[in-house]
Amino acid sequence: MKIRIILYSVLISGILGIYGCGSENRELKKDAKNIADAMCKSMEAMKKLRGVNPADSVQVNRLQAEYKIVESAMSGLNQEFRKKYEKKLATGEFNDEFRKYLSEAMLECKSLSKEERETFEKESK
Repeated sequence: MKIRIILYSVLISGILGIYGCGSENRELKKDAKNIADAMCKSMEAMKKLRGVNPADSVQVNRLQAEYKIVESAMSGLNQEFRKKYEKKLATGEFNDEFRKYLSEAMLECKSLSKEERETFEKESK
């Protein structure tokens, strides 16, 4: 009888432990997606800025302002991420997992060059 109680306790603890780890991964995946979206917007804004006629100062100023907004949002996301995962950032496992999720999310970005896409594909595996 005691063996069953111990066995069930261990089994339930294991299930809860696995479930807890899974939810953390979903949270990390969501954070990686948000950072990837900001990175993609930054790349798109920079691409537009490079493609504009330098003589068109109104367009250049508008695109520079757009880039600064995206850059500011990306900086805020980075600070939030560092605060949230401050203790885990020192571990290689965490960084590898985050890099994988970030690479997967970056593959959805339409502004990637062929070389960048290949790099993210390799890192996502």
